[in-house]
Amino acid sequence: MATIIDDFVVNGKAIKDWTIKDHNEVLDTLGAHIYKPFHGVLVLGGGSKPYLLKVRKETKNGEVEIEMVDGLACYSAVPFGHRDPVIVEGVTQFVAQMATIPRSISHSFLGPWLVKLKEFTQMDMFLPKSGGTEANEAAIKLIKKWGKNFGGKDGKGIKGIPVIISAKNAFHGRGLGSTALMDDPISRKDLEPLMAGVEHVPFNDIRALEEKFKEHDGNIAGVFLEPIQAEAGIIVPDDNYLRDVQKLAKKNNALFVLDEIQTGFGRTGANFAWQLYGLERPDLMTTGKAMSSGVLPISCLCGKKELMELFEPHGEGSTFGGYPLASFVGLLTIRELEKRNITRLAAENGEYLQNKLREVAKKYPTKVREVRGKGMLIGVEIFPEYDGHKLSTGMLDNGVYAKETHDTNLRIAPPIVIDHEGMDKIASALDASLAVL
Repeated sequence: MATIIDDFVVNGKAIKDWTIKDHNEVLDTLGAHIYKPFHGVLVLGGGSKPYLLKVRKETKNGEVEIEMVDGLACYSAVPFGHRDPVIVEGVTQFVAQMATIPRSISHSFLGPWLVKLKEFTQMDMFLPKSGGTEANEAAIKLIKKWGKNFGGKDGKGIKGIPVIISAKNAFHGRGLGSTALMDDPISRKDLEPLMAGVEHVPFNDIRALEEKFKEHDGNIAGVFLEPIQAEAGIIVPDDNYLRDVQKLAKKNNALFVLDEIQTGFGRTGANFAWQLYGLERPDLMTTGKAMSSGVLPISCLCGKKELMELFEPHGEGSTFGGYPLASFVGLLTIRELEKRNITRLAAENGEYLQNKLREVAKKYPTKVREVRGKGMLIGVEIFPEYDGHKLSTGMLDNGVYAKETHDTNLRIAPPIVIDHEGMDKIASALDASLAVL
């Protein structure tokens, strides 16, 4: 029986009949060039297991359909994998009921979702958004608002521009405020001057942060960090670093803010990565990606009550923030995370997969510098004389989709529900790819 999907015809050809070449030509001519996708492969859908993708791949003999391990889970956004029956059934049932409605009228799922968010995150109040960068932009606004009113050593407000400290090599999204938090020259190119009052320090360097507090005595409103730098190559801090940052911020009446968009919702073997380090809860925390099971964009700014109450009507908003489907999917995701013990599974699978990858790395001491990570967020760093993109291409040729970041780091973050067979395939693909690198 034909479906609506099967019936779609564009450029005189059913979409299902488009070749990889057809897709590439359109992407190259009509799509802004913001990514460098693998041109020889096309994803068709989920595979026979939740961690597999059904793909069409170019070969010397033409295009073939195969299954491939999803070793990236859309940058940690897909904890349950693809075509999870509970998520699929829930979304299908819900979208049959209504489209969206604005926040100026209440609906029956937003309140229950916020209650579950409070239980799961340990935070007090929430500002739902869509993309992760929107949550970070809202966090920046709130840091500034709080700094103007309650910052400074006397707590009476910062008179000049409130300073926000972030880390070098950080990634916080693509909004202008989020870009200002980053020191990546490509992201900042042609956009200067960006938001004033942002200073960058090396990640995992408490002394550098102490110097910034001395330099901007009484004018720092917040420190904004990823607990683990993901885009930078899965950079894991020393055990005491984040705890020392939190103490330093508190001592200087500055907010301690964490971007848990990639690390949250079980990925690192804790509900949120800050819980791995013995911290008090942060003042503000941004979340996204996995909080929707990867089926639609959902993000959220989570915070302490005294901070979140600084927002007021017309000063902030979002058409799709907390809309009915998002609220239901957010609620369903938390239920399934808890019901299936996904956080514990991430810790167990992470230990297994990291051990397998380290066994492979030992065979190539002149090629692999380090395997590191927490839970199912893992980085394989190769020495700079080797090409990370070639390593990613090798993984693809060996049946695993993973992607390099910062040239020499391979990020591996498969669906948390992957089984040992799938993890063994990732290790075998790494072995085969390193052998010819």
